Amino acid sequence: MRKVEASASLRGATVILDDRPILRDVSVELGPGLTLVRGPNGAGKTTLLRAFAGLVPLARGTREMTGDALYIGHRPMLLRGLTARENLTFYVRFRGLAEDGIANALDAWGLGNDLDRPVERLSAGERRRASLARIETERLPVLLLDEPFADLDDPGVSRLRDAIAGAREDGRIVVVATHAHLELDDLAASHIAVDRGIVA
Repeated sequence: MRKVEASASLRGATVILDDRPILRDVSVELGPGLTLVRGPNGAGKTTLLRAFAGLVPLARGTREMTGDALYIGHRPMLLRGLTARENLTFYVRFRGLAEDGIANALDAWGLGNDLDRPVERLSAGERRRASLARIETERLPVLLLDEPFADLDDPGVSRLRDAIAGAREDGRIVVVATHAHLELDDLAASHIAVDRGIVA
């Protein structure tokens, strides 16, 4: 994959949901490399990533991003009536990307024997793996991962670490919100601490 020049920013961003401020006057600049987002439950980590992805409206402030973003949240975001292969095919077609790497990506994530099983018949860990295979099939400039290690066994955790490192080496912006996995600190170019909607 050729190197990409990516940038993303929030300036003075405030997000209000259900009449409650979730992010307050947040300004963050992101460049290529890994950024780790940490903070207690309910601090605003998920909303921060969703704000970068354009999935929540800003009550105030601005969002700027070069290129498109891939956001993978707490839930696998897969259509349960479709197979793993059909789900990834849907996403790449939606983005106008090539379909030829889907089977290989799912195989690399340990789903080679389950490509054509409906998602509703996969375990939670298998659904998570199928969702994370999108890192390979949708190689967008900005990758936003919210607690991506949930439901993964040890081989899955190792595979995800490698995928994060690979995306970082490709020059993509990679943002990972996670409570744990301190071993990622050595790969990170920057850290963001979120508490009660305020970014430090």
